[in-house]
This record gives sequence, structure tokens and C-alpha cells, in this order.
Amino acid sequence: MSRSRGKSVFSLLKTRSLGTIGVLAAGAFYVAWPLYAGYEIKSSLDSQNVAGLNAHIDFPSVRVSLRPAVTERVEAVLTDALKRAGAAGGALGDQIKASIAPRIVDGVLAVLVTPEMLIRLHASGKSLKEALEAMVMERASGAQGLGGFAIVAQEQGPGGAGQRGIDEIANALGIDADTVLGGGTGAAAASEAASGAPAELLQVKGGKTPDYGIGNIKHFTFSGPLGLSFGIARDPKARKPELTADLTFVDGSWKLTGLVPD
Repeated sequence: MSRSRGKSVFSLLKTRSLGTIGVLAAGAFYVAWPLYAGYEIKSSLDSQNVAGLNAHIDFPSVRVSLRPAVTERVEAVLTDALKRAGAAGGALGDQIKASIAPRIVDGVLAVLVTPEMLIRLHASGKSLKEALEAMVMERASGAQGLGGFAIVAQEQGPGGAGQRGIDEIANALGIDADTVLGGGTGAAAASEAASGAPAELLQVKGGKTPDYGIGNIKHFTFSGPLGLSFGIARDPKARKPELTADLTFVDGSWKLTGLVPD
């Protein structure tokens, strides 16, 4: 009887020990390891370690995660520009956006989501959303987009000169402007689009870079059995996150696979 009771106690202790080990293992895998990966990314940004960022960030996946946000902003900028062109811009709007928008989106993602640009962005203290906005404006107003054609930030008003006409843009796209516009040119007001250029936005002024810690994490959720999502804000006192960072366990380690501005 006592031997049977001893076996029961031993089995119970063994079960509890295995349960404790399981909890500790899960905590190490889903908490400690991802936090260490985040620490490694932060350290690589601070030390400008490109190799370290490449080791802990899946850049192709991050570009995919950012594509919807970049596409939405590009289309909004182009729509605003074409509205400023009046009836002419409206007549050519769909053709112009279909031709130009994908090229601008690809260009923004190719430049923004790189180790070097993330290092510059971190050193500048600016947010990912601010950098995205600046690059969209620059690309949309440059040779990759509508040239100087009516690309104006939402907070800016029209001004300046030297604007390309809507007919010139239409001809460059293989569209007969005279037929579509009825002979009108519909030129829009120019703007100082370069005021939002990334070179100015990301200029490092010797200030202190953000010092991220547990307080910067505003929420935490599972995005699958091997995925985690963190809501992050630069200001630890902020109530809401300014971006969502996705970490996924791939290739034997936790890596940053997604960034979505909130």
C-alpha cells in the first residue's frame, strides 16, 4: 500500500516537473528568444551593422508587408495630383495611375526596405510612416512618376512654375491627348515637391536615437503557431503603437518579417 502511494506521489511530481519544463521551454521560445532577436536588431541599428540586420530581418517579406500601405499612399498622391489638373486629369486618371503607380510602389519599397535605409531612419529618429510619405512624394514627383506634374503634399498648396502639361504626360504614355481631352492641355499648378525628400527627412543631426525597451511594446499577439505581432511606439508613454512588427520563426531563428505603419 505504501509502495503504491509512493509511486503515485513520484508520478505526480514527475508530471509537474515535465509541466514546469514545458512552460519554461514555451516561455523561452515565445518570449525570451523573440525579445533577444529584437535586441539584436536594435544593436545592429545602433552599430550600423548591415550584416546583423540581414541576419535578423527577412527583407523580401518586409517589402511584401509594406506594399499595401505604400500602394494606398501612392494612389492617394496620384489621385490628388490628377484632381488638381481638372477635367484633363480626370480624363486620363485611370490610364496614368495604371501605368505609373506600380512603378512608384516598387521604387519606394526597393529604396526604403534596405539595411542602409533602416539604419539612416533609426539614426534620424523619424518614423517609418514619415519616411514612407517622403519617399512616395519624391518618387511620384520625380522621373519615376509624373515628373513635376501637380504632386503636392496634402498640407501644401499650389505654387511655383515649370509644370509639364497633361498632354505631354499622355503622349509619353502612348495616349492621344487631343482625342481624350478634346484639344485641351489641362496643365496644373506646380509645387515644391522636393520639400519632403528623404535626404532632408532622414538627415542625422547628432541627436539621440530612440532607446527601445519593454515600455515601447504596446501590444502583443500571436499571428500563428510560429508568428508574433508587436505593436511598437517610439515614445514609451504613448498609448497607441505607431507600427506593428511581425516576427516569424524561419530558418531556425526568429526574424522580422513584417512592418505595418498604424
